[in-house]
Amino acid sequence: MISNSLEIEYGVKSNYLPHILYENSVGNIHSVFQTSFNLVFHDQLVHVGALGTPVSAFGVNIPGNSLQQLLDRISAGNSVRYEDGKIMIDALNHEAKIKLDKLSEVDLRVSRLPIDRLDVKNNEIFRLINQIDFLGDSGVIQSAKESSMLNEFISAQPDHKKVNKAIIEHFFGRGIGLTPSGDDFISGLIMAESCFSEDSSCREELSEFLSSHSTTDVSRSYYQCLLKGYVSESFKHLLNNLSGTVEIAKARRIVKNVTNYGHTSGIDTLFGIQVALKKLIQ
Repeated sequence: MISNSLEIEYGVKSNYLPHILYENSVGNIHSVFQTSFNLVFHDQLVHVGALGTPVSAFGVNIPGNSLQQLLDRISAGNSVRYEDGKIMIDALNHEAKIKLDKLSEVDLRVSRLPIDRLDVKNNEIFRLINQIDFLGDSGVIQSAKESSMLNEFISAQPDHKKVNKAIIEHFFGRGIGLTPSGDDFISGLIMAESCFSEDSSCREELSEFLSSHSTTDVSRSYYQCLLKGYVSESFKHLLNNLSGTVEIAKARRIVKNVTNYGHTSGIDTLFGIQVALKKLIQ
């Protein structure tokens, strides 16, 4: 049984969290999964996962044994509070406390990096991404029309706002699951643009569209992080290694960590990154 003294003060947290937890507030448990759960404060999610797994852009990772104790005793809708650097969770009439102020912080801000056409084309990670069968493994492309749209996007000038707007509007929220394939694809586009391009038109189109259109709660939270310049740990690691020389074994490990992300989420996001890079280095 969880005692009143369950206090978690070892783990890691995203440095995006102050955008969500900026004042004492009340929230609840949004969703519970087999190996993690989501809290919601101010209509934004906080993901609680296990140490040893990549940190979500809006995440906290705690020791596996403590996480399992919580998973065994919480349900969606349970009350949570954030007070003075700590998250208090109602777990079967006992209160568990995650001391965020004691956890190590992980910098998940997207780094702006220079891009060189030959450097990227010769990069081992980019080579591995190009070997993926996106038409077969990704849920993004469902028609010849969509393939044509992407080809037009790649060949258009970076500031061609009409083409960029059409891509955002078409793929936004398209698909099923916690994060629809279309949202993951757009996220990949924005990641690459944020990291490697001076242009920000896709981000601007997404920001405007998001303000008046709905998608899943999880996708919206990722979008909110991304528009402020934050990504999940596995994607940050990949982006940081997309230029320069990378050993084959390391490249395979980095790409595998991303492709293992969700059912097709990692693949769909990599497809967006690939399309954006093709546009940038054509």
